[in-house]
Amino acid sequence: MKNYIGIDLGTTNSAICSYDGMNKPRVWKSPEQNDVTSSAIYINKRGNRFYGYRAYSRAAIDADNTAILFKRYMGTSYKFDFKDSGISLSPEECSAEILKILFGYLPEEIRKDPEIATVITVPAAFNQVKKEATLEAAKMAGIGRVALMQEPVAAVMSVMRSYGSKSFDSTADMEEERRLEKLIY
Repeated sequence: MKNYIGIDLGTTNSAICSYDGMNKPRVWKSPEQNDVTSSAIYINKRGNRFYGYRAYSRAAIDADNTAILFKRYMGTSYKFDFKDSGISLSPEECSAEILKILFGYLPEEIRKDPEIATVITVPAAFNQVKKEATLEAAKMAGIGRVALMQEPVAAVMSVMRSYGSKSFDSTADMEEERRLEKLIY
């Protein structure tokens, strides 16, 4: 069965969703049972890494060891230095860490699906350098067959899909499906 994965790699929060082509899309929750995961990384002096809300909650009290808002620096040479551990990560490496965490929320049978296709949404304002940096982060995370889609386009496609049976005939729905397939590959 072919599974489609949708990832919102957000500046503040990120989320992951799957769709098997038959059932409704499903948003996968974090271990804390949240629909979104804070796009944050905290590394302590021992080098232990914490992600999501646990990392975000440390930002105010230990900013020198926390990375947030790294999406804003995608495609630049900026480094996030985690002072106590001596570790330094690029924005792409930080994003790859969040992508790995999100992908880990999926059941193993979806993660191991050889036909899996992933779409990552990006802001409309992302230039080509930032888009290529996002694809590099996905590659670092071990996610194959990735396409990027601008957030406004993803929103419109969602609306079209939701109301498709009321406003489009089956031929239009099939054409829509083929266009989506082309975007993904």
